[in-house]
Formats: sequence, structure tokens, C-alpha cells
Amino acid sequence: MSFASRPDWRQPMLIGERVAYAAFDQPGKFRLPPVLLAAQAGDGESPLRLDIVQQDRGAAGLERYSILSLGFAAEFALAQARQAAFDAGQHVDLSPLPVEGGWLRLSAVQALNLPPALGELLPLDAASLGAVNLAVRLDSAATDLFVSALQRGLLAVGAQAWLRVRGVADRLPLSMSFDPAALLAAIRALTGGAASIDHALLRQRLIDAPQTLGLGLAASSGDILKQPLADAVIDRIAARYASPQPSTPDAPTGVRLVFDETAMAPGRVQWNLAEPQLAPRLIAIEADPLGPLRTMAAADLHDAVVRRHDVRALASGWRSVTVRANLPDRRVGVVSAQVELQLPAKPPARMFTIKTSAPLTAADRPIAVDLRLSPSEALSYQWQTTAIVLGDGRAEQIKGPPRKSDREHLLIGPDDFGLRLIPVEAEPVFLAQADIEVECIGTRKGKPWSVRANLSDAAPDLAFAVPFDVDGAAIRATARAKNDGTRRSMPAVDADSLRLDAFSFDGSGSRELELSCEFDDGANLRTIEIAPEDGIDDAGKRKQVKFTRHSPQARWIWLSLSPFRSGYRWRWDAQSPWSAVLQPDTPLRLRSSEAATARIGAGA
Repeated sequence: MSFASRPDWRQPMLIGERVAYAAFDQPGKFRLPPVLLAAQAGDGESPLRLDIVQQDRGAAGLERYSILSLGFAAEFALAQARQAAFDAGQHVDLSPLPVEGGWLRLSAVQALNLPPALGELLPLDAASLGAVNLAVRLDSAATDLFVSALQRGLLAVGAQAWLRVRGVADRLPLSMSFDPAALLAAIRALTGGAASIDHALLRQRLIDAPQTLGLGLAASSGDILKQPLADAVIDRIAARYASPQPSTPDAPTGVRLVFDETAMAPGRVQWNLAEPQLAPRLIAIEADPLGPLRTMAAADLHDAVVRRHDVRALASGWRSVTVRANLPDRRVGVVSAQVELQLPAKPPARMFTIKTSAPLTAADRPIAVDLRLSPSEALSYQWQTTAIVLGDGRAEQIKGPPRKSDREHLLIGPDDFGLRLIPVEAEPVFLAQADIEVECIGTRKGKPWSVRANLSDAAPDLAFAVPFDVDGAAIRATARAKNDGTRRSMPAVDADSLRLDAFSFDGSGSRELELSCEFDDGANLRTIEIAPEDGIDDAGKRKQVKFTRHSPQARWIWLSLSPFRSGYRWRWDAQSPWSAVLQPDTPLRLRSSEAATARIGAGA
């Protein structure tokens, strides 16, 4: 398993007031967590949607429920962080930290008389690098409560989010051997019998008295610092035996570890803490669940959010499964995708096998799949995804892993396919000045393999569909300026979640220039003003550089915000004209006598 580009939990760096993490095995590159989850809609629709499904089931009565969907986009504030790093002299490459889902807790649920179910922890599913989605099934009574709350307005609703990310755990030159069952017993002793523990409490116990946890750690482990040792052990516990989850609302801290008791059978386990290990952590941030909806009147809000679906009346025994795809809209390399549901025969009540399918389109609207069961039969079915991909010019069918479910709401995500869906998105601000051609390359069955697509204002994101048997998968990109067609490339990187912006391409970022002045007249001092090519009107970006006979050389560093405008301009003084744009690889060589002949109106 490759850990490249994953955040390294033992190498945090403060960027302004934010914490970034070094990308493992990639010197100079850092991953930055998001600062906010904001409600985000696609195709001009509302980010919040309530799909109400109603069906007459004959003798079984009227069935009514709804699916509440809410889409979020992560905001990373990269531009501000990059400027803060440059101002502090931190020459680092910052990119977004991809998330893998998480949880959301809504506020003001009781005050607004919202359904009690919305006051619980709600799971967030990641569909792409910068987007997570919420899908909650509400029964008939909860649906009515939510519709009533919509009609009164939801301005007071806020939210807290906990995003799940995975990084490389701390490494230490130490081995440890322990019994998982003994660890679980120690946890229960600390928590009064519970199989979960507050993260901060466990960390403090590992610092103060690690020998009490049955991990084979002495109170003092040589010269190893206690805090890094505690973090390294907790990371590995979370990777193997426990899931980090948000604490209850009344807890003093925000994260707890919930242990998987079935995985902690008696025996001996040996851990080498020097080996890299992917470990999950939670990042707590604020979330805005309404976003643009806050400015709507209550009546308009109801009309924008609520969708009603009346399913045809069916005789007793029919059941309807609502299928919802939590997938990227653009799946490059996939011709079509569907989910197949199958119910084996159950004689004598039902002598036949049921097989049916539903298309998984780009839109994530729920799809109703009708199943005819025996009147007394409980709902239980097997399901599997199928993707049609193009390989060697031919269509190929790739099936996902078989799953089982007994729920009437089936949520399908990227992990349910027999291929990798690798999200790639581009910063909208950069797409205003350039189109991007993105290509995923590799080797499959001994032959070159590739798929490509374009990113633009109208299509700012995609997901490459990469079969698992593609070796050496990598992504490369080329940006083309809209004004003059200038092209800038991005070196190939390992195929993983990727967000492209100006700093992804050659020419942007921190630039450095050598300057010199030859004193060929009687002057002892010469001063020039220099600025990035797009910064001559910004006093904060202009800089004065002084040369003397004893110090005729200087160095200037600036931040290029665009790969298409990475040059510089200079002038002798405020009364002289600015030079033409010079490229950053063009050193500035001056002669002191030139200053005396500089005239207003000369130059470019």
C-alpha cells in the first residue's frame, strides 16, 4: 500500500492560525484540512431536498416515508493559507486534505420542533474530494414535522461536523506485544463497563500510567517522549480495533473511541511502531446546512425543498425499495451503471426468484424499485452493482462486491463498485481563466491504459473510473489559458483524490529572482521598485530594492498567483515607467548609469 500524499500525523505545521500536515514521503508538500462545510447544490437545485414517497399497499394500508438529502461542499480557504505561508517565509506546497465521510449534528432541533431523529448524529458520506452528502430516512410522522418546520422557516438551524480523514500514524523505534482481550477489559474497567472511551481520557492514561492498559508498555519507555508514544498507540488502536466517533453533546471533549468487541479475541498481537500505518482521525469544523436557502421566504423554501412521489397502488405483498446513489456526477470511463437486486425463492410462500435492476444515473434522486413478495415475508435481498466500462475499444462489464440488506432505503456509494472512483476537481476561480485537460494513465494487462476528460466552468469536477487491475495509475493535467491559449503542465502524480488550482501547474507559487547592478558611473546608491506582473497597482506587492557599490547584488522572492502571470516588472523610481513583463527565469542585470537616462514615457 502506498502512503504517498497521505497526511503525516507526526508532522503538523502551523500556517497562520491553521494546522497543516506534511504529505508522507513528499518533502515540501502539506495537506490542509477544510475550514467549513457549506450547503452546496448541483444543477441549480436546492442543497436540501425532501423526497416524500407515498404508496397504497392495499390490505397493508398506506405507506408513507421520506428521504431527507443534504449536500455539502468543503471550503479550504487555500488562497489565504498560501498567502499566510508566503508572508511567514514558509515555502511549502499546500493542497486540500481529502475526507472520507463523517458525522453531522444539527442544532436547534427541539426549538424548531424538528423530528427527534434529526437531533442524533447523522452520517455523512463522501462522494468526491470536496463534497459530502447526508441522507436520512424519515417515517410519516417525522416527515410531517419536518414539512411543518419548513413552513415556519429554518433560519436558526446550524450544525457541527466531524470529518473522518486517514493519515500515517506516528512512528517510534519501539515494539509492543499485548492481548486485545486484556486491552478491552482495561477499557471497560476505566469506563464502568462501556466498550467506548473518551479519546482525551485514553491519551492521558497512556501518558500517566500506560502499564495499566495491558499493552506491555512500562511507565517509562526509555528516552521516548510520552505524548508521541500515546498518539502512536491510539492511532494504531483506532486503525485496528476502534472507530473514532463524535462524543455525546454533553461530553467535555469531542471524540470518543468505540471498540469492536468481536475483533478483540484473546491472543497475542505484536506491533512494530516504527512501521507506517494508516490511521483514522476526526476533524471538527462548523457546518452551514442551509447556505443560500437562508435568504428564502418560508413559502418559497417549502416549494424549493419538497418533492412528492406517488407510487402506484399495489396489492398486499408488494414492497418498494428506494435506491439512492451517492456518487460523483461525472464518471469518466463508465458508459453506464446499475444496481441489481435479487431475492432467492422461499417456498412454499414464494416459489420464484426475484431479479430486478435500476439504473444509477448522474442525478442522485431516489429511484423506487418494486418487489413482489409473499404477504407475510420480511424484506431481505441481495444486491450488486454493475458498471459498463470501455477497455481496448470494447465494452466490459465489471461487477461490484455482493451485498445484503433488509432496508427499504438503499444507499450506494463509490466503495460498492468493482473499480476505483477517483475524484478530481478544479478551483472555480482558476477555471475562470483556464480549461484543464486531465488524463488518468497506467498499465492494464500488460498494455497502456488511459482515460481523459476536460474540466471547465460548466463541468468543474469528475471521477475517473479505474479498474483495480490497473497498475501504476497516475494523473496528469494541462491547463490552457482562455485568453491566449498558453499551456501549463502538471507533473504526473499518483492516482488519488486531487484538487487542481493555479498552484498545481508550473509557473505558480513562490518565485525567486537574482538582481544585480553594475556601478559604471559616480553613483554610490541605486534604488529600483519591482513587483509581480499583476501587482504593480498593489502597494503591498511592490518592493524597493537598494544596490550599493559594496552590495551590488540582491535577491527578490514573490508569490505568483497564476501560472499564466508569473513574470515581473520593474522601474527606477515612481516617476519612471514600468518595464515590459519579464519572465521569472530572466535575471535582472542593471547598470547604474541607466538610471540617469531613464525618462518618463520611455519603456513599455
